[in-house]
Amino acid sequence: MKVFFVGGASLARLCHNILKKQGHEVPLIYDWTKGLVPPWDCVVFDDETAIPLHARACDAFLVCIGDVHGEARVRYSRQLRHLGLKAISAIHPVAFVGEGAVLGEGIQAMPGSVVNDYAAIGDFCIINANCSVGHECVLGVGVHVMSGATLAGLARVGDCSSIGSGATVLPRITIGSNCVIGAGAVITKDVPDNAVVVGVPGKVIRYRTPGPV
Repeated sequence: MKVFFVGGASLARLCHNILKKQGHEVPLIYDWTKGLVPPWDCVVFDDETAIPLHARACDAFLVCIGDVHGEARVRYSRQLRHLGLKAISAIHPVAFVGEGAVLGEGIQAMPGSVVNDYAAIGDFCIINANCSVGHECVLGVGVHVMSGATLAGLARVGDCSSIGSGATVLPRITIGSNCVIGAGAVITKDVPDNAVVVGVPGKVIRYRTPGPV
């Protein structure tokens, strides 16, 4: 299968490694970075208006934009799905998915990541290396759980939120949409939409402007 990528940096390299072992190829990448060197033998273009033309040469897509850019990941994914491409997932062989867990489309799950029993992961989420999503957690669309983060059982995370590296979210906590949880933070109470939270215990330090998805 030919897969169209949005994003050609380090996350794309990781996802390409997963997909090529499954027999897929990634011949085309859109990345807005001028002069980006192709990360493998492929074509990279930086004209966003050319996405419909190039994408239709492929069968599927994956948007490899990480960090706190969940809104962009969801927006590009929906555009490509509207063009008729299939959302493909890149799930590493040593990622663990528990019994009864439900994964959406366009998931990126890195080595050592754990999705425990009966968790529900929305479309276009990134479950990064060595993180843990506890039993019966619910993640919205476009969530990024970064490396080494831990979501305890029954936690909920809203659309396009990011959980920083090494952060801990205690059981039954609800994190709103478009939130950023800082690296190493410990979340002991519910977090409202658009909040940026840091520290131990976590405290809101500012609010983000919500973006369209």
